[in-house]
Amino acid sequence: MKKAHWLFPLSGAAYGFAFWYLIDYRWEDDYLLASLMTFIAALAYCSWFAIGVRRLRDDLAVTFVLPTLAALQVLAFQHLVGFDHTDDAAIFGLLACQAFWVGGAVAIWRIWGPLQTTVLPNYPDRAALVPEIWSIKLALAFGLVGVGVVWPVLYALSSLFMLVGIDQIWDLISEAYVAMPLSGAAFATGILIAREKSGLLIPVRQVIGGMFRILYPIQALGLFLFLIAAALGGWEVLLDQEFGVWWTVMAAAAGLSYLLFGAVQAGEGVTLFGRIGDRVFRFTLWMAPIFALIAMATIYIRVREYGLTPSRIYAIWAAVFVLMATIWLSVAAFGCRQSTPVSLRRAFGHIAICGTLTAFIIHLPLLDPVSISARNQQSRLLSMADWDKADLSFIARNLGMPGEKALAELDAAKPDTVPPLAELRSYIDPDAGRMMVEIDNIPVYPAEYRVPGEAVTRLLEAQLEYDRRFCRKEGSGTGTPDQCALLLVDLDGDGMEEAAFFTARDYVDIYRYEVADDDWQIVTSFFHGQNEIDHAAMLRDLADGNFKAVSPRYSDLLIGGVQWGQYR
Repeated sequence: MKKAHWLFPLSGAAYGFAFWYLIDYRWEDDYLLASLMTFIAALAYCSWFAIGVRRLRDDLAVTFVLPTLAALQVLAFQHLVGFDHTDDAAIFGLLACQAFWVGGAVAIWRIWGPLQTTVLPNYPDRAALVPEIWSIKLALAFGLVGVGVVWPVLYALSSLFMLVGIDQIWDLISEAYVAMPLSGAAFATGILIAREKSGLLIPVRQVIGGMFRILYPIQALGLFLFLIAAALGGWEVLLDQEFGVWWTVMAAAAGLSYLLFGAVQAGEGVTLFGRIGDRVFRFTLWMAPIFALIAMATIYIRVREYGLTPSRIYAIWAAVFVLMATIWLSVAAFGCRQSTPVSLRRAFGHIAICGTLTAFIIHLPLLDPVSISARNQQSRLLSMADWDKADLSFIARNLGMPGEKALAELDAAKPDTVPPLAELRSYIDPDAGRMMVEIDNIPVYPAEYRVPGEAVTRLLEAQLEYDRRFCRKEGSGTGTPDQCALLLVDLDGDGMEEAAFFTARDYVDIYRYEVADDDWQIVTSFFHGQNEIDHAAMLRDLADGNFKAVSPRYSDLLIGGVQWGQYR
């Protein structure tokens, strides 16, 4: 491969240019855009990691077959489900699974069968898959480092030329059609260095393994204390939380397993934490399955009430996979005939293979989460006497073409019951009025301002939607005033107020209303000048009008019709 080093930066530049072309080109029909970009990304990855492993013919076959399968899977999803009116979670999950199974397949290819290089393990041991995956991850990280090094150097050199009046160099390399090939070349060069100097990755992996061996007991102790607190009366509170609690619980199980995945990937010691430490460690492995079961319980509560959705199907798959994987690790640790690190590495190798197959299978035609959700929602509604229009609207808005088919079959089952698609997709759930109540309960000071009222409402609904979640005191009713306030005050002297949304935090973002764009933009942030905030007093002062803009105030300049504004 040494004679072909120049192919790495050249291929990186070519892939970068291809991405720029696909993104920038004005497609009349972008039907193939997602699958083409998937093919290019997978082809780049495979060409950098799958070539040079065995015979060139076999490597090239893998390099083209895997990206083709990934692109065809995306194309099949788009043909059978579509990207329009489809839940964003399903589209993100589709693309994430393509990256996962292609990456896993290449790692398996690199450790499987007779090899042509001494850089890789010379045996198809499943345990070798764990350090190989970490080596690939580190090589990708070196690629990012390459990009992070090249651009500061280019900017510094361009700045020198700017000092003598030559601005064209920076203007050229900052153009997208030049910048993306340069970034691709730098990224590929970083991967090349990591592959050619693979011996340097071993101490890096050992350092990571050492860090994770320290973090694992800390994480395990924290989760053990959490389970004790839950057992002493917190189970009901936990299970009554919103559906999103599964993310937190699942992250606890997956995070603990991931720390173990990093801890076992380096070093050939007989024990992982010492002989006594390994005995204690084996009993910590039961915590991850318990957290996975808790996550499954929280998911089941929502599925029982509202049926399946794409995000819930992903949650179920993830919970079942984590549960099975953590049980597998427990069996490997307790029944190991070899040293604990080797047994766990072999178990993780089998888990990685199963995860790769699972990521590929779950998006095969008719097995994707959108199609399954559409069939489940259809069956759920058919079992009900009355259909909620909000449920029909969810199917029309989030389940793509399978949802359209389900609505057509529901309409055939009960004629004149299902409204037209356009009406369902524009339907506003009356329960959404609760959001408007929340908005109405947020005081706006002063009572009169020059900013259009609909723009203020849009600011609260869009940019401040997340911040509004933390306004209401726990246990307060919908009629209780929120513990936030929106202040409209002219801070830059342009005659139009800026917006400051005050919460219990010690900082506030300042939004400026752009009349030409009819949109809000963050221009700066203010920080509280004291250690503690008297929140109640601050709200009273705002209500009483006890506020004013003080210097320094900064205004924009208009010189010869050209606007000069400060960088904020």
